[in-house]
Amino acid sequence: MSPGSPRRVVLGGLLRGRELEGDAMVTLDAESVLLDTARGRIALALAHLEGIRVPGDVLELYLATGDVIQLEQAPDLNALATEIASSACAIPEMTRSLRALGAGSLAAGEEHDRFFGPLLEARLLAERAPNLVALRAAFDAAALRASIEHVLEEIASERYPNAAGERRALRAELGDNAHQLFARIAELERAEAALGACDDSERFVRWREWQSVLRHVFRSADESWIVIHPVLSDDRRGPPSFWKRVFWRGKSAKKKGSAKRRKSAKGKA
Repeated sequence: MSPGSPRRVVLGGLLRGRELEGDAMVTLDAESVLLDTARGRIALALAHLEGIRVPGDVLELYLATGDVIQLEQAPDLNALATEIASSACAIPEMTRSLRALGAGSLAAGEEHDRFFGPLLEARLLAERAPNLVALRAAFDAAALRASIEHVLEEIASERYPNAAGERRALRAELGDNAHQLFARIAELERAEAALGACDDSERFVRWREWQSVLRHVFRSADESWIVIHPVLSDDRRGPPSFWKRVFWRGKSAKKKGSAKRRKSAKGKA
């Protein structure tokens, strides 16, 4: 049965003190689980679902009201549970409101792309994830921290390849400017642990908490780059290598030669 197609089920459980029973057609849309019964339609907002379980031949929906609704005798309950969970745990757009990530002077440069690279790569993996386990794993906090720290190490090393003291100082300054980002990543790690340890009946609650922290990680990366950008905009680089000096001198000589020829040609004219 394709996603969104109506399924016939038998209702059980309670909803706001009202006992549910009898046949119903269950349909899933972008925001709700819809139950069409002989008494009318019941719309269960996905945002108000706290968890879902399939203990045997029944699907249990746990609501924020404390009620539990049971769906029985449905074709392929596990597939229905997966569809509901995927909709309830969909990751929203994380980058739309970020100032430093998009166009403009803050987004210029290869170092900018590398700084945001780990988060953007994680987002791409999440978009391609076949299930919620893989989606969550795409934003693994420890991996994000290691990748971003590696980028900062690389930037400092490339700026000062032969000056260890300057390299360490720049690396420390970059780390200080990104301290809020790393604090948010630590929060993400704690939210991951809570999500991994929770019962299925509260999984959506823990997921939304993890998702909220993840949004803050993206925002903190944006804010960190706004502080880091001026530091890297300064001409803070080590002395150029021998071959770079030769290259630059050659370029300078060519420019001077071209300027003299243009001046000479202008004088003759």
